[in-house]
Amino acid sequence: MPCFILDCDTTHEISRLPVALASVYAYHYIWDTFIITPLVHRMDRAHYLNKGTVDKMREAIWKNVAVGSLFMFGLYTAGRQSWFMNSDEYFTDWPKNVPDVVRWYYMFYFAYWLQSLDFLLNFTNRHYAVKRKDNAEMVLHHLTTLALMITSYAFDFITVGVCVLMLHDVSDLLLETAKLFVYTEKELLSNIFFGSFALSWYILRWGFYPYSFLYSAYGKGYESIVGKMEEGKIYHGGDMAFWYKMWLIFVSFLSILLVLHIYWGILIFQMVIRTLNAGVVQKDIRSDSEGEEEYIIEDKSQAPKSQPIESEGLRSRRKEKLENKI
Repeated sequence: MPCFILDCDTTHEISRLPVALASVYAYHYIWDTFIITPLVHRMDRAHYLNKGTVDKMREAIWKNVAVGSLFMFGLYTAGRQSWFMNSDEYFTDWPKNVPDVVRWYYMFYFAYWLQSLDFLLNFTNRHYAVKRKDNAEMVLHHLTTLALMITSYAFDFITVGVCVLMLHDVSDLLLETAKLFVYTEKELLSNIFFGSFALSWYILRWGFYPYSFLYSAYGKGYESIVGKMEEGKIYHGGDMAFWYKMWLIFVSFLSILLVLHIYWGILIFQMVIRTLNAGVVQKDIRSDSEGEEEYIIEDKSQAPKSQPIESEGLRSRRKEKLENKI
């Protein structure tokens, strides 16, 4: 993706995407072929997994590996910047010339989201046979994230984009880790991580996200980008009306993500209520499968089905037949 505002080498910028895509697919191939798949099949043969969760286990492990790696890379590249998780500096001195390594981090994450959309729609990969009831919402979420990343990269809103990605990483890692323990029937650990995931969702995505990102983009972003422009003058190749539209598109994408956060948050709340009633995590609403049983931890408090009671008359007739044979 090119940068339209700052002076940059166009060829170098365009070359980032194919390099990042090739790296992400190669990283997945190495992990899935030589580590994840052999490990999961060995666990399945040893009966450590719930029935029918081989593909789900592989997918959850890969997401933990990928998101965990990107999260650590993000902390290394952006964590030392003054604007990191600081809403007062997201839009100051716009356009902000972020370090080249941060642009590489952003491009690797963009490639990961493209791969995730590919796997979700089964374009090039069919070995994660996991269908979801909320597939349409997931596709919308992926497309919105990709559009938000393209806009922020091209028009130098990367500071917000990086922080949004890393904020999402926290809940995603907790969720995928909870799934690992669900598929291996570790009830206590699955409950702990699911509870942590739910708590992080409401604190970070219902609280921190709208205040730190959406409110900042709506107020300080407008002041830094549009508010300082004068009618009729050209700024970075566009007039005031053009930059107003770009700001409005960027805020709209952030708002769509918030709507999806609220929607999934309501479903998670329903899941929490059911978990409290049952005592264990029964399934993950956000990735509920279609057409197949979840085979996730059942409520162990349920009594076993009673066996049919043999009548007294039937026992007497069997006893008589046995005596006659003797």
